Amino acid sequence: MDYRRLGKSGLIVSTVGLGTMNFGSQVDEPTSHRILDRAVEAGVTFIDTAESYASPPSPETSGKSEDFIGSWLKGKPRDRVVIATKISGPIDGMFNVTKHLRGGTAVVDPHHIVRAVETSLRRLGTDYIDLYQTHWPERVVPVEVQLEAFARLIEAGKIRYIGTSNETPWGLTRLVASAELLSLPRPVSTQNLFNLIQRGFERGLAEVCREEEIGFVAYSPLAMGLLSGKYATGQLPPGSRLQAFERYRKSHGQSDMIDCANAYVALARDAGLDPAVMALAWVRSHKDVTSVLSSCTRIEQLDTLLAGADLLLDEALKSRIEALHDEIEPPWSRIG
Repeated sequence: MDYRRLGKSGLIVSTVGLGTMNFGSQVDEPTSHRILDRAVEAGVTFIDTAESYASPPSPETSGKSEDFIGSWLKGKPRDRVVIATKISGPIDGMFNVTKHLRGGTAVVDPHHIVRAVETSLRRLGTDYIDLYQTHWPERVVPVEVQLEAFARLIEAGKIRYIGTSNETPWGLTRLVASAELLSLPRPVSTQNLFNLIQRGFERGLAEVCREEEIGFVAYSPLAMGLLSGKYATGQLPPGSRLQAFERYRKSHGQSDMIDCANAYVALARDAGLDPAVMALAWVRSHKDVTSVLSSCTRIEQLDTLLAGADLLLDEALKSRIEALHDEIEPPWSRIG
C-alpha cells in the first residue's frame, strides 16, 4: 500500500480508501465491521462516509454508515485511521436528501454546520473529524460565511481540515481565493466522480487541483460496477446496485454506457487482467489523483480493491486505454 499527503494538509492517506455509502443499506453492521477490520489490516487508512449515508438516502438509513463506523471504532486507536465525512446541503446532487435532515431545512450555514458536525461526532463516537466535506456545492450561503463557521470548528478541535465533494472548477477556485483573501482555512481536497468512462475531472478540475495543491479523491472508480464486467451479459445480477435501486439504473443503466464499459472490460481480459482491478489501478495511477475510494458489499470484494492498490499498469497498456478512450468517448463521459 502506498500513502500520499492530502493537498497541503497534515493528513497522510492510503492511495486507496474505503467508501461506506452502502453501510446500512446493502451491508449490515457485523459485515461492515469485518470489512473495516480487513481493510485496515491490509493498510487502508482512509475511510469516507457522510451524514446522509447509507445511499440511496432515506429517513430510515440516514446516519447508519456513521453509526456503524462509530461502533467499530470503539476500543481501537483513533489515530490509526483518517475519518472523512460530509454535510448535506439543501439539494444534494440527484437526491433530495435533506427532507429528513434537520427539520427538512438543511443548508450549509453556521447553524446547520454546527448541528451536523455535532451529530456526526456523536454517531462516530469520536471527538474530532479528520476531514469535513461539503457533500455538494452550496451556492446561496456566501462562501465566506461557510469558511468562517468551519474555521471556528477547527479552532475548537472538532474538525481538522475541510474539503469539498462534487465541486466544480469555479467553485473550488472561489473557495481557495476567498480563504486566502480572508486568512480562513482553505479546502485541502475535493472528492469527485472519476473513472475510465467518466473523465470529466480532467476538463478543468484537474488543473485547479494541480495548481492550487488540492488533493483529489476519486470516487466511483468502477462506475457503479459497470467496469467490473458484472453487467457484460446485459442482465442485472441479484443484489447488484443497478438491480436493487431504480435511481442507479437511471443514472448508469443506459445500454450505451454499459457497452462503453464493456469495451474496457474486454481490453482488460485481453491483457490478462481482472477488469475491476485494471479500472481501479488506472484511477489510482493517474498523476492528479491522491486517493481512490471504492465500496464493498462483501468482504471478498476487498481483494479487488487491494489488488488495484498494488497493480502498476505498463505504458503499453496505458496507451491502449487512451486509444480506446479516443475511439469510443461518448458525450456523457464529460460528466463528473
